[in-house]
Amino acid sequence: MKMRNTFKKIAQAWVLGIFTLTNVVPTVSIAEAATTSKIVYPLQEISKLECRFQDFDTLSSNCKQDLPILKTKDYKKYATQNGGYNDYTRLYTVLWGSSYKYGWDVGNGGHIGTDIATAKGTPIYSIADGTVIHSKTDVALGKMVSIEHYINGKKIVSNYAHMSKIIAIKGQKVRAGQEIGKVGSTGNSTGNHLHFQIDLDTVFHPYYYSYKTCPYSYYKISESDICFDELEQNTIDPLLFFETNGSVLNNITVSKKSSNTTNKTPSDPMDIFNKTVYVWYSTSDIKQVQEIYKKLGVYKWSINGKYESIEDEIIAYQISTWVIENKKSLGAGWFGPKTRTQTKKDYKTYLANWGKPVISDTEENEKTYITSTNSTKTVKISKKSLITREEIEAREVKDFLKKYNVSLNFAEVWGNVKVGKTIKMNLSITNKKGKAFKGNMPWGMTFMADDSKVQVFPKKLFYFTDGKRDIFIKGLKEGNITISVKVWGSIIKRIPIKVYQDGKVIYPEKAVILANKTPVIGESNTAVVLLKDGNGKKLINLEYGSRYKINTNNGTKICLKQGSINNLSKIYKATCSDSDYKDNVTFTYNETVSWIVVFDYKSTSKNTKLEIVNTYNNKVLASQKLNIKDPKGLKSNYVYKNDVISLLSQWVANWVNKGYFLEDREITQKDALAWIENALNESKENAANLSTSNTIDNNLNQVKTLISHTKKYDKLSRKQFLDLTYKFLVFDTNVNVKIKNYKDLDGTENLKASYVLNNTTWKDKFGDNYYQPKNNVTRGEAAFIINNVLNQNKNVFLTLR
Repeated sequence: MKMRNTFKKIAQAWVLGIFTLTNVVPTVSIAEAATTSKIVYPLQEISKLECRFQDFDTLSSNCKQDLPILKTKDYKKYATQNGGYNDYTRLYTVLWGSSYKYGWDVGNGGHIGTDIATAKGTPIYSIADGTVIHSKTDVALGKMVSIEHYINGKKIVSNYAHMSKIIAIKGQKVRAGQEIGKVGSTGNSTGNHLHFQIDLDTVFHPYYYSYKTCPYSYYKISESDICFDELEQNTIDPLLFFETNGSVLNNITVSKKSSNTTNKTPSDPMDIFNKTVYVWYSTSDIKQVQEIYKKLGVYKWSINGKYESIEDEIIAYQISTWVIENKKSLGAGWFGPKTRTQTKKDYKTYLANWGKPVISDTEENEKTYITSTNSTKTVKISKKSLITREEIEAREVKDFLKKYNVSLNFAEVWGNVKVGKTIKMNLSITNKKGKAFKGNMPWGMTFMADDSKVQVFPKKLFYFTDGKRDIFIKGLKEGNITISVKVWGSIIKRIPIKVYQDGKVIYPEKAVILANKTPVIGESNTAVVLLKDGNGKKLINLEYGSRYKINTNNGTKICLKQGSINNLSKIYKATCSDSDYKDNVTFTYNETVSWIVVFDYKSTSKNTKLEIVNTYNNKVLASQKLNIKDPKGLKSNYVYKNDVISLLSQWVANWVNKGYFLEDREITQKDALAWIENALNESKENAANLSTSNTIDNNLNQVKTLISHTKKYDKLSRKQFLDLTYKFLVFDTNVNVKIKNYKDLDGTENLKASYVLNNTTWKDKFGDNYYQPKNNVTRGEAAFIINNVLNQNKNVFLTLR
């Protein structure tokens, strides 16, 4: 009997609607009241923050993570953690009930859902079992899906917006955790994210504020709590819903409110498509036009009957649908015949997609209204302690630019453009390891320039498929301009360009020398000269007039290089022979590498300079001082240091590699013969008579023949080097020298050593007694020997004169 009474009480409670198996008031049929077996988050695995600007499908496992779960009790904690810039504020970009400006000022805005940032292509899942009621593209929400669910006896609709791809189709039955689309940035969106909102049983889905109950502008609603009560009545915080596994619905009661004028025949909304509407027309007609465009997502402001409020949106709609060409076209802004036809077509599609009749906000035929009795009240977060979304985005852009290198170069090297012609720039974004960036930047890259002088296409970039994009610049009007490349509020590149008229002769007035200011003595360096106009603009790819000279002083010589711009890299790396170096050279545009002046230089004195001079008026266009240094690694106490420096100063020794003379390295036969050749040229300049000069010429021919038949890396012994220097560099054997008596040389060899060493000896521990003829000679030792011979010759030639 006791058990029977218990069941009776439960039955009565069920009928009276005060008790259910899920402790909520039933508002739907028993068939619909089945509890969903599973509730899941719409995102499961997402990109890590540092990887979210790339495509999800391209990410490695190191760039992916499980969705971090944000608890509502932690809203205030993370809103200010690390100054408001942390993983949670960057991931959950705008909370339910926040403003777009701050993102986390809960209770102070009109954001209807929660925005979660992740990489493009991240899978989106249905949060529960349900039926797809919308699968479409909306002007504001982009590609979106709405799914109807019955959870704990309550009807809700989950909405997923800004998708890059829709998978679910209208009418489809889906299960909890079933993939329905992929994250994107379609519609009114500035970056890849999921806008997710949960509607209660409202008239339309996705829910948006009714003008009748919230007659304010879109901006006012979204940036203040002006309609927060209505937000709470029609939607719920998605994160609170997941946190409670849907039991937050227990705090929701539903009541239906009927109109007192339900017998009133509503007007046919299609009649408006037979009327032309503009500024001076009926207020009620203007309101109806505003309502239609609001439902199409074109217009988001208040239904105020003022045509000027919607005129700009109509013009934008006309242009986007090809009704007019531009805002100056006839009929721009008018709700006229062509515009009405196009709008009617779109409006019918809207009705068909949504599957419900459109009820005007001015009609009295009311539907179900939701009254919330949620015992958990929204705890507001003050804006005062928050940073704005813009500040967070600015930090993200800064972090992005630290991680990635942005390179922008002209495809054909030059950077000037002829009027009426187009040049191309190659833009690339790579990480520090050189890997191409793929995906969306955190903010668009914008190209700003004087539109009257150049046309830049594209003007704004977000997405990169392989880290590269081509930028095209067309010359419109002659003049100097700068193209500024801007990301967020920072200008990351400034590109100066000259727009010029074909055939106009230009005369440089300035120049810049790009050269190593601290070269090593005797080392070959390559320099570049860029000529400029009076405004300092580089005369890139422009043919200029007059003749110019590169001057040097104090023993610096130069070798001018020429060729095609297509081989610039090869020309730059090419080496000049010693005979190609001159004290100065002159050039015109035709002697340059298609406007670039490229030359090698060697310096043999401590203080010297390079000058670019216009020969027409002897005006110095540029000057560059050089501070010549000793070879790297050549220690001050090295026994043959003075000999090495002397040979370098006389242009005899060569092959200073990357600043190093490598004095202790064994000299190759090829280098030894080259030094002897240079020593012969040096001796010829000081030759005492014609006979000596002829002897030197004969020796030069023999040495050149030997060089042509010598292997590059063969070494020389001290004995072989002694024979070569004596044969080719000793011209007078009547000189009084002290005969050496090395124990490991015979008489003839000692005689040769006496002339070659010129009253000196090796500066090693065996130098006084042993020549060590079998040892390979080093570069420093070779410099010592040749320098001795040259000094001996100078003394001989000077005496003979």
